[in-house]
Amino acid sequence: PLSSLALALEYSVGGGSPLVFRIASYLLYAAGVVAVFLLARRILPKGPALAAALIFAAHPVHVEAVALGVGQSELLVALFGTLMVAGYLARRRSGAGELRARDWTGLALLYVAAGFSKEHGLVLPGLLLGAELILLREEPLRRRLRHLAPGYALLAGLAVLMILIRRAVLGGTVAGTFTAAALLGLSPGRRALTMLAVVPQWARLLLWPRHLQADYSPQEIVASSGLGPAELLGLGIVLAGAAAAWLARRRAPVVSFGLLWMGVALFPVSNLLVPIGIVLAERTLFLPSIGFVLLLGGTLVLFRPKSAALPGISRRSARAPRIASGLVLTALVAVLAVRSAERQGVWRNDAVFRVRGVQDAPRSWRTRLSYASLLFDSGRTAEALENYRQAAELAPSTERWKVRNDLAEQLFARGKTAAAVEQLRLSLAEAPDQETTRHYLVLGYLALGAYRQAAAEADSALARGGSQDIFGELRALADTAMLRRVPPGAIKIRVREKQP
Repeated sequence: PLSSLALALEYSVGGGSPLVFRIASYLLYAAGVVAVFLLARRILPKGPALAAALIFAAHPVHVEAVALGVGQSELLVALFGTLMVAGYLARRRSGAGELRARDWTGLALLYVAAGFSKEHGLVLPGLLLGAELILLREEPLRRRLRHLAPGYALLAGLAVLMILIRRAVLGGTVAGTFTAAALLGLSPGRRALTMLAVVPQWARLLLWPRHLQADYSPQEIVASSGLGPAELLGLGIVLAGAAAAWLARRRAPVVSFGLLWMGVALFPVSNLLVPIGIVLAERTLFLPSIGFVLLLGGTLVLFRPKSAALPGISRRSARAPRIASGLVLTALVAVLAVRSAERQGVWRNDAVFRVRGVQDAPRSWRTRLSYASLLFDSGRTAEALENYRQAAELAPSTERWKVRNDLAEQLFARGKTAAAVEQLRLSLAEAPDQETTRHYLVLGYLALGAYRQAAAEADSALARGGSQDIFGELRALADTAMLRRVPPGAIKIRVREKQP
């Protein structure tokens, strides 16, 4: 609800102008970068902390979260979560080291704000607990847990309350309103295998984001049925990460904390607990990427030169590694920034987005469908029909009717009624419970003069519980046309194209 409210306010302020949404996203992003630096500064020396924040600011995988208005939910959760952890560490490392009631109240408010921005905000207490166990080791664990238990109980209670509210709003479920097509019908075991196949993609997008795409629908990522090369690679990455976190917990605790942050932040979008609406989306890596840059900062501390402390080393010589590191960082940030700037251009307008979408993800049926519609609008009918055909082939059987309906709408708008009717017939054969599609099919039959077929489809719709007002009137119109022998083409229909 908080994200929805923010978007509604931006729409009201700007009258729907995209510029207002962009400005709000940029401001949230800037605030997030500052928050990441403040957090990094609490656990890292100034140089590595600055490096982590700069890499975070320039990282290309963030473009989708910033370019899309709906991505503001990701920005809000990351901002609130980072402020929670930074504030928690600041208070715990202060003189008294104890969290008072007002401290927990502030954390609770940030937690509720994050949870009401997007669902994965619910896992943020896991980051606080990780910071406590990995970064704060001065007091005995039992004493710390006894002191902190009431506060964590408060956060747990708020989590339960937010889940109950979500369940009530969604009509008895907490998983979401739909499931990604690639996950439909999968057992928990197969979802875990699919997650392992996605892990290398997560690693690639964080480490080497050269190739980015807006859609990872079926055929781009398919459900796993066994331990293949991708799944084994993913399992190896997970085990290596867990081992590194354990081994580094004393010598390089920030490395361990960064890895834990990534694990906690990725868990809600892993589909392990419940299947969700995506298998992979770049915007969902915004929160995990904070853990990634903290991991990088901790690694810099671990391997930074110690030459300044050695006898016989001049000050000028001691500065040389630092200068070299600065040049490398500058070059890296520049490369990331250039890639981010180029990727921002993909979201310039609808036409550019559709063209780049099919170039970036050629096996995605959704990008093919979107591109086909653009081709129709551009008058390139033959190419449009070919892309619709490819979209239908790539789409899962449960989604193919959407391609048929979209093509039928385009054909209706161009006066190709017979071809549109054929697509609607195929659509209903694949998904019979579509009242709107059956409505257009009846209209199409009426326009073609196929009055008996129109009457039969109207009866079928009524038998399925369709609107008596709509289909009863259409049935009566078909009967009248048959009785009066109305010639084909005498009944005209007009279908408006939906706005992009």
